[in-house]
Amino acid sequence: MTGAASMLGVLQSLVIQFAAFETVLLLASGLHKMLRRERSQAAVRELAGVPHRLAPFAVVAVAAAELLAGLLLWMPSYRVAGGTLAVLIWGGYLALILRAIGRGRRDVDCGCSFGPTQRPLGAYHVARNGVLTGVAVLVTAAFAAGASGPVLASQILAASVLFALYGALDQVMALMPPRSGELL
Repeated sequence: MTGAASMLGVLQSLVIQFAAFETVLLLASGLHKMLRRERSQAAVRELAGVPHRLAPFAVVAVAAAELLAGLLLWMPSYRVAGGTLAVLIWGGYLALILRAIGRGRRDVDCGCSFGPTQRPLGAYHVARNGVLTGVAVLVTAAFAAGASGPVLASQILAASVLFALYGALDQVMALMPPRSGELL
C-alpha cells in the first residue's frame, strides 16, 4: 500500500508541476501578445480571419484569457477553471493551425513563437499545440478528481526550466527547414 501511496504522491507532484509550467507559459504568452501588439494583431487577422478594425480588441481578449488562465492555474482553488480555460485556448490555437494548413496557408504567422523567427505551419505546430492541449486536459482532469497542493519553490524552478526548454525548442525548430514530404 505504501508503494501505491508513494506513486500517487509522485503523480500529484507531476500534475502540479505541469500546472506550474502551463501557468508560466500562459502568463508569458499573454504578456508577449501585449508587448508585441502589432505582430499579434497581424496573427489574429491572418490566422483567425479577424477583421483589421477588430484585431486590437481580439488581441486584448486573447491575452486577457491567457493571463486569466495562468492566474487561475496558480491558485489551488481555481485550477479546474484555469485548466479548462487553458484547454480552450490551446485547443483553439490547434484548430486554427489545422484550418490554416487545410487551406494551404502554411505561410501564416500563428504568433506562437516568442522569438523573431518562424517557420511554415506544419507537424511541429500541430504536435506542440496537441501536447499543450493534452497537458491542460491532464491537469484539469487531475484537479477535478481531487489532486491538490501548493506550488513549491522547486516546482517553480522546474517550470522555469521547462519554459526555457520550450523556448529553445521553438527557436531550433524555426531554424530547421521543413523537409519535403512532411506529414502536414
